[in-house]
Amino acid sequence: MGWLVSREAAPLFPMPRSSIKPATDARTRLSPEDRREQLLRVTSEIIAADGVDMVRIPYVAAAAGITRPVVYKFFPNRHELIKGVLEDFREEFARRTPNTLSSRTGEIGSIARVFIDAACDTIEAKGSGGWQLMRTVAPDAEIAAISKDFRGQLVAPWLVPLRELTGVDDSEARALSDMFLSGAGEIVQRWIDGEFSREQVATLLGRIILAVLIEFTE
Repeated sequence: MGWLVSREAAPLFPMPRSSIKPATDARTRLSPEDRREQLLRVTSEIIAADGVDMVRIPYVAAAAGITRPVVYKFFPNRHELIKGVLEDFREEFARRTPNTLSSRTGEIGSIARVFIDAACDTIEAKGSGGWQLMRTVAPDAEIAAISKDFRGQLVAPWLVPLRELTGVDDSEARALSDMFLSGAGEIVQRWIDGEFSREQVATLLGRIILAVLIEFTE
């Protein structure tokens, strides 16, 4: 006679640590566009709370308060969910910075302020999952390529002003822009965590930029 085991069998995947509750509008009939937006927001919250590895169709369905077939109707797999979060975040950020992202002749201070405001506004609108994806190691090559392209869009407005102000070449200007982006990412994360206000974020990034410019222009 075998041993009797009273414990329930462990789940195939560990449950997320986050306390994301089912959406209150789960039982409401949503338009396809609104349902897709809801699923992206829920996925973004899972990424922010538990990391991209915890994005699973069953978890997303449970957090949204719907069945898995509904999720599959919009996103056939977890890859498409993760990709959707990043692309949705990128599009919202671009919508909030139409002139800055297309300009190559802006002023450093104004670019920094527009960047911070757009980042904070987009995070408030879409959640911080897309921001986390842009800053961390991507789960696959396609998402890594999207993240790289997004980062390229973010640093592009800085390149010409940095070259003109510091006299550095293209590769050095890009390295400085990448450094500013990394610094901004760390500071914005403090804002996400509730440690800094938006004004503090803008002030700190401005000081970082000023310190670098002084170093290169002395």
